[in-house]
Amino acid sequence: MVAIRDILLPFCVIILSVFLTSCKNENKMNLKINIIPQPHSIKVNTGSLDLRLINKILLNTGSQKEQVVAQFFQSFLNPINDLKIEQFSKQSENYILLSISDDLILPEEGYRLKIENHSIVLEASTLGGLFYGFQTFRQLCDLNLDGGSLPKNSFVPECVVEDFPEFKYRGMHLDVSRHFFDIDFVKTYIDMIALHKMNVFHWHLTDDNGWRIEIKKYPLLTEKSAWRVDRTNEPWKNQSPPKENEKPTYGGYYTQNEIREVVEYAAKRNIMVIPEIEMPGHTSEVFAAYPSLSCTGEYLPVNPGSYWPNTDIFCAGNDEVFTFLEDVLEEVAELFPAPYLHIGGDEADKLNWKKCNKCQNRIKNEKLNNEHELQSWFIKKIEKFLLSKNKKLVGWDEILEGGLAKTATVMSWRGMKGGIQSAKAGHDVIMCPTSHCYFDYYQASPEHSPEAFGGLITLKKVYSFDPIPKELTENEKELILGAQGNLWTEYVQTPQRAQQRVLPRMTALSEVLWSGPDKNSYESFYARLSHLTERFDKLGWYHSPGSFMVSIIPDYNKENKTYKINITSEKPGEDILFTTDGTDPKRTSNIFTSSISITSKTTIKAAMLNNNHELGPISEKTIYFSKAMGKNVFYKTSPSDRYPGSGNLTLVDGMTGTTAYNDGYWQGWHEDNVEVVVDLGTIEKINVVSASFLESQKSWIFLPSSVKVSFSNDNNIYSNKKIIKIENKNSNSKANRQTFEINEINVSARYIKLEGENLRKCPEWHPGSGGKTWVFLDEIIVE
Repeated sequence: MVAIRDILLPFCVIILSVFLTSCKNENKMNLKINIIPQPHSIKVNTGSLDLRLINKILLNTGSQKEQVVAQFFQSFLNPINDLKIEQFSKQSENYILLSISDDLILPEEGYRLKIENHSIVLEASTLGGLFYGFQTFRQLCDLNLDGGSLPKNSFVPECVVEDFPEFKYRGMHLDVSRHFFDIDFVKTYIDMIALHKMNVFHWHLTDDNGWRIEIKKYPLLTEKSAWRVDRTNEPWKNQSPPKENEKPTYGGYYTQNEIREVVEYAAKRNIMVIPEIEMPGHTSEVFAAYPSLSCTGEYLPVNPGSYWPNTDIFCAGNDEVFTFLEDVLEEVAELFPAPYLHIGGDEADKLNWKKCNKCQNRIKNEKLNNEHELQSWFIKKIEKFLLSKNKKLVGWDEILEGGLAKTATVMSWRGMKGGIQSAKAGHDVIMCPTSHCYFDYYQASPEHSPEAFGGLITLKKVYSFDPIPKELTENEKELILGAQGNLWTEYVQTPQRAQQRVLPRMTALSEVLWSGPDKNSYESFYARLSHLTERFDKLGWYHSPGSFMVSIIPDYNKENKTYKINITSEKPGEDILFTTDGTDPKRTSNIFTSSISITSKTTIKAAMLNNNHELGPISEKTIYFSKAMGKNVFYKTSPSDRYPGSGNLTLVDGMTGTTAYNDGYWQGWHEDNVEVVVDLGTIEKINVVSASFLESQKSWIFLPSSVKVSFSNDNNIYSNKKIIKIENKNSNSKANRQTFEINEINVSARYIKLEGENLRKCPEWHPGSGGKTWVFLDEIIVE
């Protein structure tokens, strides 16, 4: 008798084959490739592979590295199939083959991924390359797999991807001193780094608000320095000091076993963990446990909230300090196999060194000239010890002061200047300027966002970042290792807020560093981003919707003297509504499609619809027509490269800034006076000159103490000087813009010199007393 199963089985196989073919034909047209960071080369074929047919994962050599990546594939595809991992043998179809081979001609972290209708072959020369090939494959798959559930579509496109990174250093930083994050979130943060094909986790473990790493030889660091009084219900900058006998309860630390666990977790994802142990400043938390290491020898409780001015510092004249630091760094070096160890070096106030007899004796005995050279001596002494442990010293760009340690790598955060200086001196550089890479700054309108440290860095701004300064030679450019995004956590108390701060700005930075700046358009990136943020949702990762603000941008043509306005947003393709009569835009207002011609003073207001399809924040710009508009500006003193505005047209584009100092409409001078000359081109009758400055004392931005204008016909001899004296009063009000106008000048001249006198130092009544001040100027109007 013929068994029923013998009759039905062939029939079922035919039905299944017809069904899968039908599904394949139906779904392959819906398969689109949306990968971030964008690979260097993608060749897409017409077919597709059904992942349900894959039945095993094969290892070419069977190495531990291949095994690690195989386990990622195995876990990711588990909702579809329980795939076995086996040593490679001759196979005809339906497999994933992983191969690490030294013979593969690809850069160190490069890979080649080939998907055909019966197999997936992933090749690389390193673990990193193989792992990044998995990340690309992951983004080719239905996003339900990232949520651990069955995919709606099990097909992936047939394609060949060849890929490699442009920069060798692609990092993300996390400050755990201001607010402590547990091991589970640290691992999630590493997962976020891994998805973006970044390869460095910079772990900021110590600072004034808490010591976060167990040191066996100094148990008081985790017993006392890791804890502070709980002031989480108070604003960060105004948190009240500890009360007498109040027990510190807020904080935490990582045991050495937890550190090893994180390092191993990261290594499997090709991520190097660089620890940071701050010195010589940002060390007041240490003095809660070991006060004798400071210049004063006084006990200090671990400070809650903002701690400024940061005058407490390791005593550079005390040999016990170096015994302590070498003991600490020895344990840290053993925990972290990375070749780098970060020692901070930033914002080290040297006031106590100036008053300390031991430090002054050190300067004398070491034949140093000043406290800056004492800091350099301090750093070089630490560098020598680190080299004995086969570690390279990394520090913030302040380590340049007084002379740079011989083998040091510099992280340039105060703009690009420190990085340029370091590269020209032959040092490796990692770029992380506040202009593009500080993810604790606002990423959308402050009025519509959770409180942040300050500033404004939108997604589009991050994507515009180029880590390589044009001032460098080709050889010097090779010293720019890459860049990283920094997350300081003064205003980041929870894991959710941390994720929202970095996502999706991390995404933009990852493509800049992997694919290279200017390799892809922002419009292309933004079109792919929505697919990745859907994956974030499946992974349970919080992310910001970004900025719904719009930018009103001038376009002045000097040749035909035409003035046009463009309106852009960080959300290309989405409608922008605008008006030119000073009224607020409505849903029925005109949609911006092309540049607007302007011939007289005009107020433009523009906005876009937000996620709830309501009108978002309204941007407003009044374009002021004056004799200075579009004319040449000569800078006797240059603005900081951190705040260059939109270049030389900034002060004469007819457009004023908002109260956000880095909105692109302001130029900022740090400690220097403002001195600029406007060339009107011909001798003109001048009756009124006005200049607008920003006052934002909380950000150390003060009005100039005086504004001066003078006039010349030859740009040599200036006369008819007019002066306005300005008093900087103690003000805790919100940032504001103030215009200073000089009337009834009645002078004929071609050149106008404007000078703004910088206070240079914060007044005594200011929390940052003695710190360097800023002056911000946005527009000069001549009538």
